[in-house]
Amino acid sequence: MECPDSIIPFYYKLMDAVRIKDGVEVVIKRVMLEEDNVPLLQYLNSPEMLKDPRNNVVRLLEVITVPHTSDTFPQPSALLVMPKLFPLNSSHLPFRHVREVLNALDQIMEGIVFLHEHRIAHRDACNLNFMMDPTDVIPSGFHFACDWHQPDGVTRIHFRDRCSFPQLRYYLIDFETAQIFPPNSFTIGRYGQVKDVPEMSETVPYDPFKLDVYQVGSLVKTLIELYEGLDFLVPLRDIMRCPNPELRPTASESLSRLCSIVSQLDQAYLSYEIWLKDSTPIFRKYQTVSPDEKAKWWKFGKLAQLICGANKSTRLNVL
Repeated sequence: MECPDSIIPFYYKLMDAVRIKDGVEVVIKRVMLEEDNVPLLQYLNSPEMLKDPRNNVVRLLEVITVPHTSDTFPQPSALLVMPKLFPLNSSHLPFRHVREVLNALDQIMEGIVFLHEHRIAHRDACNLNFMMDPTDVIPSGFHFACDWHQPDGVTRIHFRDRCSFPQLRYYLIDFETAQIFPPNSFTIGRYGQVKDVPEMSETVPYDPFKLDVYQVGSLVKTLIELYEGLDFLVPLRDIMRCPNPELRPTASESLSRLCSIVSQLDQAYLSYEIWLKDSTPIFRKYQTVSPDEKAKWWKFGKLAQLICGANKSTRLNVL
C-alpha cells in the first residue's frame, strides 16, 4: 500500500521526523562525532556565536549520542536534529525576481565572511550546501524525499514568491570539511562539489579561504547560466573565480563588490521578473497562476503540455 513514508529518502544517513513536544518538522542525520565536525558545529551554534545575525550556519536543535557502533558507523556517532530546510536553488521553487537572487547571495556571502572572521573555512561552500527556510514560502510543507510534492507525496507543492517575505533566511549545511585555520596557514587536498578550482592540489599548499570564495563564485556562475536577466553579475562571477588565488578577492571584498553592483541597479530592476532559461511559455504561465488554478492544471492534465513541450533538463526537473 502506498503512503508518504514509502518514498525512500535519497541519502541513507538522513530522515525526516516530527518533534513530539511542539510538532516542528525536523531532519535527523547520523554522523561520526569527530569525522563530521560535530564539535565545530556545536561551537557555531553556541549562544555567543548565534548573537551575530550573519551566522547562517544550520541550526542544531539537539545532538543525541548513539551508544553503540556498527559496520556502517564503526566509530562513536550521533544523531543531529536540525530544521527541515529546502534547497536554495531548485527548479521546483525557482527564483522569480532579481531581488530574490540578490538577497540570497547577500546572506550567503555574509555567512562566509562571518566564518572567515572566526578563521573557519568551510571548503564545500557550494550549490547543494545552501538551503532556505521554506516555512512561509511553502505554507503547505513538502515531502522530504520528493520536495516537489506536499507531505502526502502526491499533491504538487504551491509556493509564494520569496520576495514576499523579507525575513526569509538561508543557511549553510554540511560542515564535514570545515576547519579552523591559524593565520597565514594553508591546506592541501581536494574538497567540495566544484571540481575546477585551479589551485586545489594534493601536494601543493593553497589558501582554504580563497577556495571558499571560488566555490561561492561558482554558485553565482550557476545562477547566471540558469536564469535570464542576471548578466549584471558576470563581473562578480569572474573576479570570485579568478584563476589566480592571489588576485581573487577575500570573502569580505566579494561582499563589498556585490553591494557596489546592487547600488548601481535601478530600483525598479530589483522587482524585474526572471525565468529559468530553458522554461517554456506555458511553464512560465504555470508559475504565475494561483495555487487553486495550479491544482486545476494538474487535475485536468493541462500540465502535460508543459512536460511534453519542455526540453529534457526541464522535464527531468518537473517530473
